[in-house]
Amino acid sequence: MDMTYDLTLMPAAAALAVACATTAAVFDHRHGQIPNAITYPCLLAGFMLAAISGGLAGIGLAFAGLLASGLIFIIAFAAGGCGGGDVKLMAALGAVLGLWSAIDVMLASLMIGGMIAVLSMARRVQWGALARTVGLFALLLPVGIRSATSVLKPRETHHTVRFGVAAALGLLWCLFMPDFTPLALVR
Repeated sequence: MDMTYDLTLMPAAAALAVACATTAAVFDHRHGQIPNAITYPCLLAGFMLAAISGGLAGIGLAFAGLLASGLIFIIAFAAGGCGGGDVKLMAALGAVLGLWSAIDVMLASLMIGGMIAVLSMARRVQWGALARTVGLFALLLPVGIRSATSVLKPRETHHTVRFGVAAALGLLWCLFMPDFTPLALVR
């Protein structure tokens, strides 16, 4: 099965995807949500481009891209790990890009989203409190693991990654560094 693709050979689709992803990234970063007014027209335009450029086969590839990049986000949405706008954005990008490039952009976006999450967590760590907690844990460990773990009470706070930003960066990664994308490793 040929997994090669070149987004530069699909300039209309690449331009539409960049416009959709960057607009969504700006809205997500500023307001914490991605409006339907961005995702639905992008989805519709993706299917229209697929029909014009590839006919029925193009529509099939657009639908396959929608499923490939949207299904994992539906699961994450059901688990509370992302918002509905993230699901619709990735599904729309999948429809615009087609199967293989949608998978590549999805994987790149997930990697970037993970890096953003780690950096965000590291920025919020209170290093002095962490050092005291780890020290107390080490002192209590000889008494027993149950006593030691009682000092490791996590602060439950709700922080999210603005995935629209990660999606836009993942798309740009796949556009401008096509030889270094996640799927490039298996080609």
